Amino acid sequence: MSDRDNRRADRREDTFLELVRDNRARLRKICRVYAESTEAQDDLYQDILVQLWRALPGYEEDDGAQRSTWVYRVALNTALDHERKRDVRRDATLRDTHPLWEDGFAAPDERLETQEQTDRLYAAIDRLDDADKALATMYLDERSYAEMAEVLGISENYVGVKLHRIKKTLADELAEVPA
Repeated sequence: MSDRDNRRADRREDTFLELVRDNRARLRKICRVYAESTEAQDDLYQDILVQLWRALPGYEEDDGAQRSTWVYRVALNTALDHERKRDVRRDATLRDTHPLWEDGFAAPDERLETQEQTDRLYAAIDRLDDADKALATMYLDERSYAEMAEVLGISENYVGVKLHRIKKTLADELAEVPA
């Protein structure tokens, strides 16, 4: 491999690691929404990392897409595909000591008071259809309506309408006394 190829490979790896570090919390939320168990979340996280790595050469910053929006697209498409193929899992897993696993999935969202509330919220989100799950995840990540619309290919107005309905549905479910 030439020095030029080595430098290009190093830049690609640095870009990839930066993308993952900058979007770690977002990726964990997506995994939590689309996978039930910690083990399934780990599998999905690994699949998202693989897809981000594979898609990275095709990503060009000057195409108008923000990095975070691009990461969302790749992660959500991977999560949706992962959900469709629940029974098919890769044998390979990242080591527990890999630097991309920092923080794990254990930390609850700071905006919620208890782990139980967090679990109830994610359980309610899990009962939504795929598009609504994606919107709820992006809303929790405080993405703009414009970004949500771009990721899902719908209008900003429709994002607002759907979010209103999602919030109502989630509020109704969370208001119910847990069994």
